[in-house]
Amino acid sequence: MRKDIYLPVLALAGGIGGFFLRRWQLASAYDPEAGLFTYSAPATLALLGLMVLLVLVFALSVQHKGGAEDFLPTFRCPEAGQMAAYAAAWLLMALAGSFGMLAGFKGLRLWRTAPELYQLSLPASQLLAGGLCILGGFGVLCMGRMAYREELAAWACRLAPFPAFAGLMWLFATHLKNGTEPVLMKYGFELFAALLLTLTHYDAAGFLFGRPHPRRTPFLALTGVSLGITALADRPDWFTAAALAAFSLSALAFARALLRNTFGPGWPEAERMPPSEEEKEI
Repeated sequence: MRKDIYLPVLALAGGIGGFFLRRWQLASAYDPEAGLFTYSAPATLALLGLMVLLVLVFALSVQHKGGAEDFLPTFRCPEAGQMAAYAAAWLLMALAGSFGMLAGFKGLRLWRTAPELYQLSLPASQLLAGGLCILGGFGVLCMGRMAYREELAAWACRLAPFPAFAGLMWLFATHLKNGTEPVLMKYGFELFAALLLTLTHYDAAGFLFGRPHPRRTPFLALTGVSLGITALADRPDWFTAAALAAFSLSALAFARALLRNTFGPGWPEAERMPPSEEEKEI
């Protein structure tokens, strides 16, 4: 079976399976009074076992020799459905940015009323994460557009690092929000999903700047997607939920294109409209 088909499907299926196992774990293995998880509970063992299995499968499946190391040969994908995925990720990132800025302004109001009780660092990081998510959405859209049209644009390349910048600030805000929580299991899936998805977008932009990682990038993307879907079972705040959805969708799109260009068949010439017709459609 083609890796560009079954690996993305496995990432989605693993994430959905992890989502339901996480809900089972929260219902059966978590003691709300003590604030602790029972690590020997069947739900916990099944969830951790699934994550370990997915990591091993992804790590072994993406190994290959050679391969393209430039952006267009790596991510070119002249399919309208792929471009639609990037556009949807852009909208979700814009939504995440809106939620992040709203949360940041709310935190600022609380800090102003009682600065001795609230820290300024968390709302400030949420505001920055929200603003960068809006710019990061345009970065994802521009990278998808370049991959679809098979041509680079200098102005679009300048926006390419912003998804990684947004992910880094999202990761920082997640750490600040949960920094005093001693039980990693409570927020670990969200934290590691943010980390892997941030690194995925850093690696995707790296293909534009001479820093390609053709094996690491799909591994991070596929694992991040599974963890991102699993983390939604924690019922996070609106900003985190939208960010998980946005970054997971764009990471899955990057991974599918890379896997298709590495392991799949060549693209049919008739797959893409001529540039003049594309302009008319737009």
